[in-house]
Amino acid sequence: MCYNNAMQKLIEFENGLRLALVRNTAVRSVAIGVFVGAGVVTETVDISGISHFIEHMVFKGTKNRSSFDIVNEIDSIGAQINAYTSKSYTCFYTVSLDTNADRCADVLSDIYFNPTFDDGELERERRVVIEEINESEDTPDDVCMERLLTCFFKGHTLEKPILGSKKTLNSMTGETLKAYHKKYYVPENTVVSIAGNITEEDAVKLVEKHFASKCDAAAHKNKPPVAAASHSSGFTKKIKHIEQAHVAFAFPSFAYDAPEGVAVQLMSVIFSMEMSSRLFQSVRERLGLCYTIMGYPSTYENNGVFIIYTSTNPESLEKAVLAIRGEIDLLLEKGVTAEELDKGKEQLKTSLVLGQESTSSMMRTFGTHAIQTGKLYDFDARIAAIDGTSSEQVLSAAKRVFDFDRVCGSLVAPADVTNVVKLMKHVK
Repeated sequence: MCYNNAMQKLIEFENGLRLALVRNTAVRSVAIGVFVGAGVVTETVDISGISHFIEHMVFKGTKNRSSFDIVNEIDSIGAQINAYTSKSYTCFYTVSLDTNADRCADVLSDIYFNPTFDDGELERERRVVIEEINESEDTPDDVCMERLLTCFFKGHTLEKPILGSKKTLNSMTGETLKAYHKKYYVPENTVVSIAGNITEEDAVKLVEKHFASKCDAAAHKNKPPVAAASHSSGFTKKIKHIEQAHVAFAFPSFAYDAPEGVAVQLMSVIFSMEMSSRLFQSVRERLGLCYTIMGYPSTYENNGVFIIYTSTNPESLEKAVLAIRGEIDLLLEKGVTAEELDKGKEQLKTSLVLGQESTSSMMRTFGTHAIQTGKLYDFDARIAAIDGTSSEQVLSAAKRVFDFDRVCGSLVAPADVTNVVKLMKHVK
């Protein structure tokens, strides 16, 4: 099966493996990403963090290569290799000259199919990931955001942290990892995304040679759909010996690829994402209450969240929260101006167009969309949707997002200060 859009295609092999292809003959590079539908949403509480742990462990040796061999082979051709884990999927990728695409695909195929999960390497890497958790716990904005999502998605699979916990990591064995890997690293649950200077014929041959032909024909995806979360208002706080108060709010938003997604993105650009946005200009520039302030949507299967974050002097915390609430009230009362809407559209379109000039950006965009929806990302349709969004649609999206009955708040501060959720709700 092949979904075709000029230089962009989604090709499905007989075993369910998909290839998302974005050709660009104006460059001399190729980015290859292997997207696996394994993340927080596929984990149970007792193996929280296993997707991220496997992301680390596949680099620690395969049946054919040592951990040094993996990185040395990539370094020897001047390429890059890396990986990341999200709430919804795991991605392993390379970026190289177009002449070295086959060698990169061979390495990616090896770490995908043949990790050994050696006991000695597992113990060493377990300590590495625990240090990663320790580092995150020493970073107050990380703590603030992680606790916020746990509060917001309480009782839902998305509440778990990507890194897991020290307890769950210490309970994992090589057999645990092998069982999880066998269950989710299957063709129907995998997308190979390739962007850059490569023909369709060569891309198909590359994926057939290194991935499709090596898949277990009997392996099938066993991943039920992710349910929608039910949200109620909540507040979490943690006292740390730091200088600033870090505060974040979460509001219910729209799922990945929802029709309202473009309106929310436009609202974010106008309201809270850019240096010219209302929040930045009000809370930072005019009031001088913070250095960092931002608001943005995060999207998942059947779920979404809109987050507002800032950090400030504890003595200015109340003023900052009330200023944020004031800007939300103004947005809900008067909406956005025609000038703001036009500017927001230009910013979004420019971001999309500039992203097309990066092979790694295109690889991520098309791979993420394919693993999340099973569809080909349609660049032209996205541009058209941006152009076609009205100020009324932006206001409608804002009114659905800013539900104060279901807002969650997270605070990390040097002292026990006010309940910021009550402040946000204007509750005495």
